Amino acid sequence: MMAGSSHRAEHICFILKKAAVHNNHSFSKQDTAAMVTVEVQPPSQVQAGAVLYPPLVVSSDSEAAYDFVQVVLLDPYGRVVEDQLYGTLSMSSQALTDRSASRSNNSLEYAVFPDLVLSYAGSYTLRVNAIQMDYSSFEGPQAIIAASTTSREIIAYDQSVAADVPSADEQSLLRRLRRHGGFGVPRSPHHR
Repeated sequence: MMAGSSHRAEHICFILKKAAVHNNHSFSKQDTAAMVTVEVQPPSQVQAGAVLYPPLVVSSDSEAAYDFVQVVLLDPYGRVVEDQLYGTLSMSSQALTDRSASRSNNSLEYAVFPDLVLSYAGSYTLRVNAIQMDYSSFEGPQAIIAASTTSREIIAYDQSVAADVPSADEQSLLRRLRRHGGFGVPRSPHHR
């Protein structure tokens, strides 16, 4: 029985990898068709091998009912780059319940990617895929990319670089996510 569930998990991972490689749709934050939004952009520059700060934070409408959110690394031509992005690459979204949330934000769910690392120097973007699982296929579970968006460009260097500072809105959201737990939002590595 365990071998069957292990095989099923491997099959789902294979399907996700295949979907990520073959689905080249991406939407910007301004695209009204996008159902997933980058709320906190990763840094525009980073030292290769260092954890990205600020962390990537995405939101989606809670009614969209995505099963999870996945991050993949893209090269400057929009191709998926394998084995160069490490950390938490998939995450379930959750609601932020605090008193400072406006009525319009009550229906949002957030996913935080607190420990992403780019292995090598180069120019990249992160594509965020909102995944819905389809269990009705007789071929087995199918991962469907229901929505997608991309981050701004990130340039990774071999040497240390100046730290990016999140915008005031991004800092406010990071504080709220940190304060109301369960999101794993790290503090700035330059915070004293």
